[in-house]
Amino acid sequence: MISIPAIRRHLTSDLLGRHIYLFGPGASAGAILRRLPEAGAEEGTVVLAEDGETHVHAAALFHPVLPLGAVGRFASIGTLALAEAIEGVGGAGPTATPVWPDRVDVDDATVGTSFVEVTTAVERPDFVILGVSVDVRALEAAAGRSYDSSALIAAWLDRLDRWSTAYAAQGPAPVVGGVRFRPRGAMSRR
Repeated sequence: MISIPAIRRHLTSDLLGRHIYLFGPGASAGAILRRLPEAGAEEGTVVLAEDGETHVHAAALFHPVLPLGAVGRFASIGTLALAEAIEGVGGAGPTATPVWPDRVDVDDATVGTSFVEVTTAVERPDFVILGVSVDVRALEAAAGRSYDSSALIAAWLDRLDRWSTAYAAQGPAPVVGGVRFRPRGAMSRR
């Protein structure tokens, strides 16, 4: 189970997680977060939802300064951050492979997906929502060990903050250099 206090204990991000909301089964983190900017939500607001012990969903609100055409490249940081979080939580984790454009695999098992939602002005996004869904059971089966969902979400937020900061300072170059996504259907090379 996700716990906001446990996430805060693990979280080191300066931007993400100042405001965290947790919802139960049936809630859509992205749909809820989509409504929050109208209510005055700040950049870095996070919405979490979980479906029992099976799936964990998280979404973070950004207000990036970038053209609409760059949103796809910016959105890839969500997938990169999830792969890094899976590998880094609890010591040396399994090799997590980002699969273009929105999936993370461990070996041949899909353990997480990412999504992006955009609210737009004329030429720039007003807000960009980056989110992930993690199949905790599939992750634990593929990794051969248990995962603390709160630590995993905190690690994702920390890495997402790091990637968004790098993107804001240097543009897409760090993302392009960060990893080469494996195309869907390609076999992993070990």
